[in-house]
Amino acid sequence: METRQGTGSTVRERTPLARSAGERYATALATGQIYTAGEYAEIVGAETVPAPDDVAAGLGIEAGEPVVRRDRVTFEGERPVATSTSWFTMAVGQAAPRLLTRERVREGTTRYVEMQTGRVPHTGRDWWTARLATDAELALLQMEGPEAVSEVRHAVYDAQGEVLAYEVGVNPAGRWARTEEYTMGE
Repeated sequence: METRQGTGSTVRERTPLARSAGERYATALATGQIYTAGEYAEIVGAETVPAPDDVAAGLGIEAGEPVVRRDRVTFEGERPVATSTSWFTMAVGQAAPRLLTRERVREGTTRYVEMQTGRVPHTGRDWWTARLATDAELALLQMEGPEAVSEVRHAVYDAQGEVLAYEVGVNPAGRWARTEEYTMGE
């Protein structure tokens, strides 16, 4: 509920929840575009860098090896709603050169990598945590701190179990929820 002096109270629309990487990939397969109407990404960085320890572990390579780093901010309308960094081995980067440009890949990076390499995504694995946003994330998401965010580390594997991509995504509070269903006993 939102209250404004002179206008009374109105029920605010529920903020849509962030979609998972698997949901975005399914959208790309179905429509040819990673984002739905009203969503778009701004690529704020695309470069080759030495792999930090956590990224090297996620990609299954040695720390310090060169990797492709691609940074983006996702918007709904004019409002930033997520930021993420995708990481790729140099072999993937060489096969998919658009990863090193600051142009949007409308079909999504995972789908683009699949089309360029012929390696079909088989399995995705996500690790979720909640934490406070960094100063850089606060600036990108146009938030004032301190502010809680969800961090999702996402890895995509091909049928041979080799990593195609590793991503670290950040969503502001109120944009994420997690639901699991599982058997309890027999």
